Amino acid sequence: MATSIKTVVFRVAVIYLLGVLAAMTVGTAVPEVSFIAREFHPEDKSILGLVVSMPSLVVAIGALLAGFFVDKLGDKKMLFLGTVLMVAGDATVIASSNIDMLLAGRFISGLGYVLVAVSAITMLVRLTPIEHRTMALAVWSTFVPLSFIIPFLTSGWLRGLSDWRGAFYAHAAASVLLLVICLATLPSRDKEGEQVSRTRGVRDVLKSPWPYLLGLGIGGDAFLHVGIMSVLGPYLAHKYGTDPAVINVWNIGAMVLNMLGCLLFGKLLNKGVSPLKVNIVSIILTGAPALAIFAFPIGVDASIACSWIFMFFSGLLTGMIIFTPSVAPTRESMGATSGLVTQLTLLGVLLSAPVFFGAMAAPSPTPILIAISVGLLVCLFRIPILSRIEHKHSGTDAPAKPVGTPSRAAT
Repeated sequence: MATSIKTVVFRVAVIYLLGVLAAMTVGTAVPEVSFIAREFHPEDKSILGLVVSMPSLVVAIGALLAGFFVDKLGDKKMLFLGTVLMVAGDATVIASSNIDMLLAGRFISGLGYVLVAVSAITMLVRLTPIEHRTMALAVWSTFVPLSFIIPFLTSGWLRGLSDWRGAFYAHAAASVLLLVICLATLPSRDKEGEQVSRTRGVRDVLKSPWPYLLGLGIGGDAFLHVGIMSVLGPYLAHKYGTDPAVINVWNIGAMVLNMLGCLLFGKLLNKGVSPLKVNIVSIILTGAPALAIFAFPIGVDASIACSWIFMFFSGLLTGMIIFTPSVAPTRESMGATSGLVTQLTLLGVLLSAPVFFGAMAAPSPTPILIAISVGLLVCLFRIPILSRIEHKHSGTDAPAKPVGTPSRAAT
């Protein structure tokens, strides 16, 4: 038993860290973007936003297609290909002599991101025993906030060893190391487990309402926490004269709390707490502090405190990615399901910064309060899933069977 748990922990750790590195294709560029601007001097400053968001754009467009290839060819093969593309993207960025070449590198990195993100969660479900799956998926749900924490903590040190390219060297090296570990230690999909129809998984997913509801619900939360955390520093600087760099340091604490919220949801689920009740309470306690920051002159300290409360309960909402296997219409369509959920989640990320920066530029707080309210309403999309999923947890069983088609469930 102890050996089994150790094996599960090791496998989850390897897959999780690959997911973190995939999401870091976005996060690595965030602390370096001002240094990139100094070197390349783009005439259109909006290009700098594209430097950061290009990988997210690729994921938002291509995640469902990536899920199809994961189902067709196998998660380990796609994990390998995705990691190779991430390294190739980093190499292109490092070698770039102009902004166009740099953007091409970021596009290649995005292709790697989408393949690794979709194949990793598929592999996680496949290799994790059912009694450990809830907490494994709860851990997985923290990979995006960690992908931003690491670059903020290490960017200054890496820049001291090189220029801004040092961060991309480090990302490529870590990707190669984890890829070698993955290839040596994680098993491929059994031949017997391959689906007969190569398109059946995508068709089933596209016809089922449940992956859409889950993806939109999580996308609403992503829209809120990425949007608010993106504008918090500039907003508090404009309103109270605070240094945005100081706010960014405090934001690291908020991201840690977001991760803790993700993990807490998995723990609550294992304890048999109703996820529907957790969802309703979390939406209220996510929305109230978020609205307070922009609706009232509460000051810097109270705004930071509200942002931490907001991010913690936002983490509880993000943790509901645990239900991805429960909304897969068939076992064979797990890759396509995770692809669609990922795609809708990244759509929320893509929309967040433009909407919130545009709303912040308005003369009154009304547009940003409307944006927050819309995000909270979209978070409600997952309620039909939660209300129909049976919870009979004893602390060791997995989330309930998929709604609608229990006999064909992905477990």
